[in-house]
Amino acid sequence: MKKDLVRLTICGVFLVAVASVPANAQFYLGVRGGLSNQNAKAGELKFDRNSAFLYGAQAGIKFLGLAVEGQFYRADHKLLAETLPADVEQEMDYYYLGVSGKLGISLAIVYPYVTVGYGTYSVDLKGLGKKSAGAFNVGAGAELTLGKVGIFGELRYTDFSVDIDSLKWDFGGLDLHFGLNIHF
Repeated sequence: MKKDLVRLTICGVFLVAVASVPANAQFYLGVRGGLSNQNAKAGELKFDRNSAFLYGAQAGIKFLGLAVEGQFYRADHKLLAETLPADVEQEMDYYYLGVSGKLGISLAIVYPYVTVGYGTYSVDLKGLGKKSAGAFNVGAGAELTLGKVGIFGELRYTDFSVDIDSLKWDFGGLDLHFGLNIHF
């Protein structure tokens, strides 16, 4: 129920933003890829920092230096324990569904920005279970726009935790995103 309420709220904010933008605002759709670099801890058990390929999509509205963007992305990690026994490995699927606000300076072809977002982070630990939690993320990036096509790069910090199998799992790290947007 709580998860559905968060998702409905995110969708509602996005729809209100769409309905209230001026006529000269730009709508865009895009794809993203990059590296998810997560630190994982479960109680006393720490895992090596693990980088994995992330991929997803976004849709947004940009007006002057402000943008509102709905995003979905995922990454599949293989976590290896730092502490003994060294052969403890855990597979983790990581999903994000949320909305971000961007504030930047719209120059001729470059849009440098800072971003703050909120969304649902879902973690599926193979053999242990799947849980979701809401959390914030912050970052900075830039988009180079040539005509209707924009190429962007973004560095984003995430920090969230979930309780799975009576154990608190903490995740966080820097994610590196690259992508392509088509502006309409």
